[in-house]
Amino acid sequence: MTFKEFSDLISDATNPVILIEGRRTISPEIAESARKVAAFLAGRFPDLKFRSGNANGADEAFTAGVLEVSPERLQVVTPYASHRKKQRHSLALYDSPESLSPAELADIKAQSIAATPGNKGLVNCYQRGGKLGSQAACLIRDTMKVAGISGRLAPPTAALFCINPANPEAGGTGHTIRACRNAGVPVVFQDGWGSWL
Repeated sequence: MTFKEFSDLISDATNPVILIEGRRTISPEIAESARKVAAFLAGRFPDLKFRSGNANGADEAFTAGVLEVSPERLQVVTPYASHRKKQRHSLALYDSPESLSPAELADIKAQSIAATPGNKGLVNCYQRGGKLGSQAACLIRDTMKVAGISGRLAPPTAALFCINPANPEAGGTGHTIRACRNAGVPVVFQDGWGSWL
């Protein structure tokens, strides 16, 4: 996606929101590019909101750029309410799957399984505690970022990712990319958004 195409997409949206996220392990150069592009977009589009997942690496790098310009436009969906509380910004909006109603949770679980059918058993471990419960919470969180929640989180207009070019759909990042594709949310990797500056 070119910057012109992205700009048109954001300008045409009523309540534009973009996902900004990706791998936990990224190079310092990619981290700096992510920070710069997020700050650039926050300055260029004053109505644009940014949604991330509160993880180390790409999430942290992108959100640093938003926090420099407009922290009140940052939305963070965490796997559980107390996740990384020390890294929180007072002006950002925080939410987690714990706030979902039973019907909303059932819908998010179904969308999670549709995005990554092989994780059906893991998704069903949500709220059971332990390592599997924690991993399930991360998948539910990732799908929630994409699906949005009526009245609270609008579905995203587009998604910017830092990926491993050799295996772009690996792990939680891959799950989120597939959830985006299922929901019709355009995705842009660093080989695209990296040229916008």
